[in-house]
Amino acid sequence: MSRVATLKQRASRSPIETFLTVLVLSSGLTVGALYVVFGGDFPGLAAIPYAWTPMVSAGVTVWLCGESVRDWLGQLRNLRAGLHWYLVGIGILTIGTEFENIVAVLLGGDIAVPAYPVMTYVRLFAITLFLAGALEELGWRGFLQPRLQQRFSALHSSIGIGVVWGLWHVPMILAGAGNFTVFWEYMLNVIFMSVILGWLYNNTKGALPVVMIAHASHNMPPVGDVAGNVPAVFNVLSGDTVFYLLCASVIALYAGSQTLTRNGTLPDIPGHLREHLS
Repeated sequence: MSRVATLKQRASRSPIETFLTVLVLSSGLTVGALYVVFGGDFPGLAAIPYAWTPMVSAGVTVWLCGESVRDWLGQLRNLRAGLHWYLVGIGILTIGTEFENIVAVLLGGDIAVPAYPVMTYVRLFAITLFLAGALEELGWRGFLQPRLQQRFSALHSSIGIGVVWGLWHVPMILAGAGNFTVFWEYMLNVIFMSVILGWLYNNTKGALPVVMIAHASHNMPPVGDVAGNVPAVFNVLSGDTVFYLLCASVIALYAGSQTLTRNGTLPDIPGHLREHLS
């Protein structure tokens, strides 16, 4: 038996473990290449090729498992989820970004809108959606979510993905590429957001564009710039972390931890042969 055939056989038995292995290898190689090019101080744009590694890892794993790469990528065409789901995703992630400003305004602070030129938001949103962070969703939600949910509850699967997602950012955090907060707070932020995105994915039957647009909305800078004090709690946890914690808690209580859906259904694994599941 050839090495490729052996790899495919192992991948079919353990797709999740294969994905994680390929992710570690591809991320490490990407960081190494970026270090050779830029040295120890990566520019912000260095995050773009790094953001492709979950997508690449998922694609390689799908191919090794003998599943349909076309069906896996076909999740990108699943646009008909209902306008309300797009609005809900954008709304939650945008309110999270603005939560501290909203509280400050309610307490009497003055606000200047927009905080940045309009084209700054358009440019960052387009880069995130088509070139950077949103493409990670082909790995996190588009690959890991439906597979983990065959083993564990949707809530636990989403939390697990959040942990992997947060730790995967560590090389970029150490390299200074991107704006990151205190690490433990950042991990909580990503875990809570992972529950929200897992809820969106499951309730839209795997409509990856909904999740990707919500993800891109989170990466936007605040729309408002508030002058005034905010509650002391935001010195411990950022406004978006507090808001995502509240949303994730409500989702788990309302939709149920097993599937994060009211009707108890889960999206299928695109192009998947169920006997391959490890």
